[in-house]
Amino acid sequence: MQGFSILKQSFRLVFGNLSQSVRLSSPILIVLIAAFAIYGPDYLLGEFNPNSPNSLPASALFFHFLTAVAGLWVAVAWHRFVLLEEFPEGVLPAFHGRLMLGYFGYGLLMGLLVGLTTFAVGFLIGFALFWAPVLMTIGVIAVVVWGFWIFYRLSPILPGHAIGKSIRFKEAWTATKPLSWAILSAMVFFVGSFIALGVAGAFVATLIPLLGGAIILAINWLYAVVGVSFLTTLYGVAVEGRSID
Repeated sequence: MQGFSILKQSFRLVFGNLSQSVRLSSPILIVLIAAFAIYGPDYLLGEFNPNSPNSLPASALFFHFLTAVAGLWVAVAWHRFVLLEEFPEGVLPAFHGRLMLGYFGYGLLMGLLVGLTTFAVGFLIGFALFWAPVLMTIGVIAVVVWGFWIFYRLSPILPGHAIGKSIRFKEAWTATKPLSWAILSAMVFFVGSFIALGVAGAFVATLIPLLGGAIILAINWLYAVVGVSFLTTLYGVAVEGRSID
């Protein structure tokens, strides 16, 4: 139940401060809406495979770069809003370039460490169980879930950096130890619900592309903001001892 409480608090922070949530997430909203206006639903539904009828032009890659930058902008601004009560003064949140660059560096390092470890363990399991495809598939899925769990166990590093209170990997791991099972349950529910919504949006897009694209755009915004809110809530509970009651 603690995992559900953390996730519920993450949603509450977003929808309980909806006007601020929109302002804080405005950079990523602007990029997504602009890309959607230029490329249509294919931007969210297509791919960069030149042999595919849904292939996007190479210029669309620029918007993916802008989306990544906007994501860093929003993440740092959101962490500082919730943890430091730093409100945006204008339509756009404050641009903390140095903090965003460090945030990217820590995120990349965590992703590489977790990704390489997950790949190595998954490869060994796949090799050991190649004779049993069903068991191999189950094992590989379990390893992927384990990898995401490790990432979230270490995730307080990111909000900590965003508010100028950097913590070490060991400190983040120790702080989230009491929340291990809560993190796992919340993570599985969150990712599972996002996949389900994405599948539903893609299905609508096959019938009504414009509507389906708009739904997927909204889902991407929701996933991004609630995902950052989850990291913020986890930091507040695990590191600062905040209550979520």
